[in-house]
Amino acid sequence: MDKDKKRKAASVHQKLLNKARESNRPFNELLQYYAMERFLYRVSRSEYVEQFILKGALLLRMSGISEIRSTRDIDFLGTNDSGIEKMKRVVANCCTVQVAEDGLEFHSNDIEADEIRENNVYQGYRFRIRGNLGNAKIYIQIDMGFGDIVTPDPIWVEFPTVLDEENPIIRAYTLETAIAEKYQAMIDLDLLNSRMKDFYDIWFLSSNLSFDGTILQEAIKQTFDRRKTDVPTEKPFVFKELFYADKNKVTQWRAFIKKIGQEDLPSDFRTVMERLDKFLWSPTECLVRGEHFARVWFPNEGWE
Repeated sequence: MDKDKKRKAASVHQKLLNKARESNRPFNELLQYYAMERFLYRVSRSEYVEQFILKGALLLRMSGISEIRSTRDIDFLGTNDSGIEKMKRVVANCCTVQVAEDGLEFHSNDIEADEIRENNVYQGYRFRIRGNLGNAKIYIQIDMGFGDIVTPDPIWVEFPTVLDEENPIIRAYTLETAIAEKYQAMIDLDLLNSRMKDFYDIWFLSSNLSFDGTILQEAIKQTFDRRKTDVPTEKPFVFKELFYADKNKVTQWRAFIKKIGQEDLPSDFRTVMERLDKFLWSPTECLVRGEHFARVWFPNEGWE
């Protein structure tokens, strides 16, 4: 390691320690976010920037959600599935993009690559990258899927930084598309759904942000069409008492609240699901009737 990198790594390490103390957050969590953020910066400075569309928990971080629900992964929608070996080379090339010294080193020659499969159905690729900040070891996991659709189109975002480094500017999902995908998974999985983070994410977003009903309705339509899922013509099971009063669901929700350490969240799963019902069913119902849903969602007032 050269002297400049070693000096910068020591400086960043100390700044992250200071920030961890000030914010009462784990040092390793901030280190992980710093590493993921600087990888995004390398992507943003690479020739492949338009092939990566950010989604998942890091995207939601920009709404404040990931300050609560931390993540160790970067999720992307890829625009060009050229095979696992070619995509591995693309990821490796992003690791070696020349940027202003940030103290990090990503080991481009030691990337693990696997196919992601769910019920033996191909879902995309998973890459694991080793890195280090001085003597501190870092591992980043990148999940890249293909074939989904972003409504109306991917947007360019300025990703927030942990320290005073230059912001990555990258393409990303719209929040309406992120919500539509989680909604589709709820309908598809039904009672088997144990992904409490999806319920939480939509609850958080609808409790804190406003949404254009036209865009949300179109995102629901496009996402369900692309994923070959029928849009429900009557209120789905997830919005009924048999679902949200189910003992397993209540237990899963309470365990999730405890895991993320947020005791101020609704302890009653019913409260969460009633909000999701109010937020999602109105645009869905209009979609089924072929009606344009030209309303605006406000966190306190609902649809107006």
